[in-house]
Amino acid sequence: MNYQEGEMKRLITTVINKSITDDITSEFDVSELFITNTNESTKTVIIDFDPVILNRVMSSISDIVYDNLKLISEKDQNTLKKYNVSDSIFYIPTGVIFKNSVFLNNLGPKIPVKMELISSVNPNIETKVSEYGINNSLIEVFIHVNVSVRMILPTKSKEMEIVVVVPLAVKLIQGNIPENYLDNKKNS
Repeated sequence: MNYQEGEMKRLITTVINKSITDDITSEFDVSELFITNTNESTKTVIIDFDPVILNRVMSSISDIVYDNLKLISEKDQNTLKKYNVSDSIFYIPTGVIFKNSVFLNNLGPKIPVKMELISSVNPNIETKVSEYGINNSLIEVFIHVNVSVRMILPTKSKEMEIVVVVPLAVKLIQGNIPENYLDNKKNS
């Protein structure tokens, strides 16, 4: 089961990453996610997210990832080719059952493992703000994508929840330069 779980996580991570990088980034300009408010001297005052763009991105991620995983589980040939997957998702060599024998790992017939999408794809957003140099901030936006799938073997099946974190956008905010940094004048 550990081998199967690793292969299933690898496949789903690949599908999610490729879906976001190929489809989402071509559909949206990630710089539109941020709304920058400045004062009259063009100094940055507030950085916020555009909720309309953010909701569109989250909805698109959910739809695209769900569609791709559903097409893979339904054995759509174009989608299987796109992600370099065979019709049974992947095969486990029978020799893997014998834990102690390295020589038997790739011997014997291959056991097919299939995937079934159980529930919807749930993307969530996470932001991280950190210091970057002097008076600068770095804003990073990550998408957490939760997917529930069922691995199907000829004799049993197992449900899994997989979480993949994908960076979506990064923005550097240049802070104001203070007029007085340090005053060491002494009154005599």
